[in-house]
Amino acid sequence: MWKEAELKNAFKRDLPGIAAHDLVMSYPRPSVEEMLESNKETRVSAVVFLLYPKSGQWHFLLLKRHEYAGVHSGQVGFPGGSLNLGENEKQAALRELHEESGLLISEKDLISALTPLYIPPSNFIVYPYAGLISQEPTWRFDPDEVKRGIEVPLKELVRTNNLKDKMVKMSGTGISIKVKSFPFGNEIVWGATAMILSECKEILKNLAE
Repeated sequence: MWKEAELKNAFKRDLPGIAAHDLVMSYPRPSVEEMLESNKETRVSAVVFLLYPKSGQWHFLLLKRHEYAGVHSGQVGFPGGSLNLGENEKQAALRELHEESGLLISEKDLISALTPLYIPPSNFIVYPYAGLISQEPTWRFDPDEVKRGIEVPLKELVRTNNLKDKMVKMSGTGISIKVKSFPFGNEIVWGATAMILSECKEILKNLAE
């Protein structure tokens, strides 16, 4: 199993950023900089890519969402959500992680900000953070928000040739598109979540055991 220091140091290097996002981006989208310069009103959210030990190896957490009347219905994503009034991005990421999974961590457990990205269907700019804790968590998933938690071994992310081409239907449009996806937890993990995972993979791939 990789040492904590190895993982933390990997996230302290320069981020691969948009180049990593482009490896899995399903359709053209404006950059965060373009959206901010456009003065178009957007919403803001924050999510956590959380590393933790389990059964002698590092894992990270994804959440399967319930079906609902929205553009991300039934999708798989990271713990996270919109900012409340008066919150910054880090505070929102930590609060949402706690509300959705029952796990309370602190800002010192967030080891790096990752590259933000814009999600056109929901008009969100999302700010991702990488976090790491030393103990295996005890999950208490919010049944109203989370259908199930998906605990993914980190080695499954960093291995080569793990991207799959899949056809997915865009919620609310009836249009199907071909996407690059990660097949984690018997789910199709694509879109913004896959883009964030792609950056984490590029950061960590040189540590592959």
